[in-house]
Amino acid sequence: MANKVKKKDSRIPPRHPVWNIWQGLFLIALVTLLEFPLGWLETPKDLVSLPGVLRFLGVGLGDVFLYVTVILVFMRLIRRPISDLGFVRAKKRFLLLGLGAGFFLFISIGLLGNELTKILGIPAPQSFAIAVKGASHPWEFALLILLGGVIAPIKEEMLFRGLIFPPLREAHGKGRGIVLTGIFFAMLHFDLIRFLPLFLGGIVLTWLYERSSSIWPSVVAHGTWNILMALALWIQRY
Repeated sequence: MANKVKKKDSRIPPRHPVWNIWQGLFLIALVTLLEFPLGWLETPKDLVSLPGVLRFLGVGLGDVFLYVTVILVFMRLIRRPISDLGFVRAKKRFLLLGLGAGFFLFISIGLLGNELTKILGIPAPQSFAIAVKGASHPWEFALLILLGGVIAPIKEEMLFRGLIFPPLREAHGKGRGIVLTGIFFAMLHFDLIRFLPLFLGGIVLTWLYERSSSIWPSVVAHGTWNILMALALWIQRY
């Protein structure tokens, strides 16, 4: 009986995480306090020039480094492996599901966004979109793809699906935990007009994490979604 309980408790996402939501929020607040004096929380300027794009890349990489470092130090302090965050091998079928989910998010959320603009108006472009359109060389675009399609999704999935979702799931159940994580994901993008599309995207990504018991399908879906959006923006330049 003890072996069965141990096996159940070792599932990913952990059904009984040793951390709670308040500790997760504290880590986010800590990174925010560290980034504020660096000026990383300000809206980037001059993103249509090479120095502006390079600064955007630098701030983006710095943000990822801070979040990953703070979360890994926290996991070290509570003596838990990074597998508790979902960094375990995923089955191939779930990786393919993540790829398909990325295409689904790109198409469905794009269509939803078009409908919302008819009601709410055209929102201000996001910094990443401006940087993509401002990139004048293929190597700039490739670096933006690396940041937005690979590096940033790993950080965001580690934060939202790996750190935030497990305690919400334990406290509120699987369904409500997925919905609350989706809300949290949308809120932290600080974009009221895009809240609904981001919320739906957050639900899909969290469901993938819950369904696959690995963070990698969510990373694949998130990265595919971002890469397709970047390619669409790049093509629109011509």
